[in-house]
Amino acid sequence: MRFGLFASVVLHLAIVGAGFILPQFITLPDVTSEPYIPLDLIAEAELDLTTSVPAAAPEPVEEEEPDPDLPEPQVEEPEPAPAEEAAEPENLPEPEPEPVVEEPEPEPVKPEPKPEPKPEPPKETPKPPVKKPEPKNDDLDLDALSQLIDKEREDERRETPRDTPSQTTETADRERPAIGAGDRLTASDEAKMRAAIQRCWNAGTIIGAPEPEKLIVVIDFELNRDGTLASSPRVVNELQINLSGNQFWRVAQREALSAVSKCAPYDFLPVERYESWKEFRLNFNPAEMVGR
Repeated sequence: MRFGLFASVVLHLAIVGAGFILPQFITLPDVTSEPYIPLDLIAEAELDLTTSVPAAAPEPVEEEEPDPDLPEPQVEEPEPAPAEEAAEPENLPEPEPEPVVEEPEPEPVKPEPKPEPKPEPPKETPKPPVKKPEPKNDDLDLDALSQLIDKEREDERRETPRDTPSQTTETADRERPAIGAGDRLTASDEAKMRAAIQRCWNAGTIIGAPEPEKLIVVIDFELNRDGTLASSPRVVNELQINLSGNQFWRVAQREALSAVSKCAPYDFLPVERYESWKEFRLNFNPAEMVGR
């Protein structure tokens, strides 16, 4: 163990001593400077020729390692040759100037033709208003004539007393054409007609009317053999109703016409007595319809 440690110390000391002693015995070769070679300027054409042919690379010369034991001979350094004046460049031919390419002049841009202005449409001259001919004084005044007729009707209505329901019925019976004894409508057939039409009567429209027994409506209508209406029902006392100005009477008239049309066909009437009921007249008494 001690021997190994001793040997290690001696070996390290020997290595350190050799590092200080050996460099004194080793000499390095002197570095000689290469001589200066002047360069001449050559033309580009000659440069292309020289560069086109690659020069043969010289074979490397093995340098003999100097013997470290022998002292190297001292080589006298040659004095540097005076720098030769740089050769003046040969007169090179001036390069030919490149031909100037004349650019074509741009064609002048033709101005776009301006659109022709559209002719303005001729202004329509306003037509002079046509003057209406003034009515002559000798022409009839329709408004005045209408007022005069209305006044006359009003006077006639005031002078003519209203007919009572009995008078209305008598007048309607006188206007009705007479029917022969063999063609007379039986009471049962008439009762059936009244009962059928009463079912189609809207009694609510007359409720509240003053004196409903005076609002009698007399209607004529014609029937076919199958009981259908041959023509539209007609109110016999229509003029009297319109002149009365009674709104309830007009409602009774409208409801009577509607009831006759709604209840058709009257197919319960006997066909063998068609001549007796083909023309039918019926007196509508609102008081009887509402049960008063």
